[in-house]
Amino acid sequence: MKRTFLRVAFAIIALQAAASACGQPCRVDTLLNYLYDRGESDHVMIFAHRGNWRNSAENSIRAFQECIDEGLDGIEVDLQMSKDSVLVILHDETLDRTTTGHGRVCDYTLAELKSLRLRSPIGVVTRMRIPTFEEVLLLAKGHILIQVDKWKPYAEQVVALARKHGCERQIIVRTTDRSDRNRQKYGELFEGIVFMPVLVCKGEGDDEKLDDFMKNYASPAISLSFTREDYPVLARIPEIRKAGFRLWLNSLWDTFNAGHDDELALTDFENSYGWLLEKGGADIIFSDNPMLLKKYLESIGRR
Repeated sequence: MKRTFLRVAFAIIALQAAASACGQPCRVDTLLNYLYDRGESDHVMIFAHRGNWRNSAENSIRAFQECIDEGLDGIEVDLQMSKDSVLVILHDETLDRTTTGHGRVCDYTLAELKSLRLRSPIGVVTRMRIPTFEEVLLLAKGHILIQVDKWKPYAEQVVALARKHGCERQIIVRTTDRSDRNRQKYGELFEGIVFMPVLVCKGEGDDEKLDDFMKNYASPAISLSFTREDYPVLARIPEIRKAGFRLWLNSLWDTFNAGHDDELALTDFENSYGWLLEKGGADIIFSDNPMLLKKYLESIGRR
């Protein structure tokens, strides 16, 4: 009962903040209504891993803008810190794979990072630059939800920037930690921000951890990650859904979903996305191929 009250309270706070920030109904109002609807609608939410990177450089402004233009529900961004303490969006701690630079991100000032160019998925140098977290917040404000990854070293800065721009209602952070550890470490820091627990299934201790998540996290969603379909805790998916949580599953690659991934979807929709929906109970899918996923969901009336 306490958990349900807290989740509803956060939803009300988020929607009130939305009206105040936008001055009129905006896209994020709709997205928050879906997120907090206890999974009662047919709408399956799509979160794009590093944006639409199959058509743009990963973690680029263009990759995020394409997700907004396509009406997706959320983007995922990865944080690194520059030498002069500015949060930038880049997955790796080093520059070599995704930019024209070399070495560690933290050894470069923002100005130096901005002089570099991002590479496409096949390594071609683009005209795109490394965005800052603040630039992404301004781009996304009022339009799309933002799941922030690699946030733990920068928790206070993330919250401060989100609140500075009135975007806190759009932020989702995920954790695999038990509730008591998070309370001890972060206290009320993330008040008004979605703090979503992730159960990485191991076969032992899964039920106890899920019980903690369901009882003590005021989140509208719970995420499951699993390498095999036979983990006993997966039999509790109907219980999770009945309790009013949306269920977030990853389709990124096989170690998150027992092989029912984006790559399989290229040849077999039903055993990839179809399995995640019907057997996995997903109504939020975190995808490396969000446009293909959207096409499938539209074809079955789930968007």
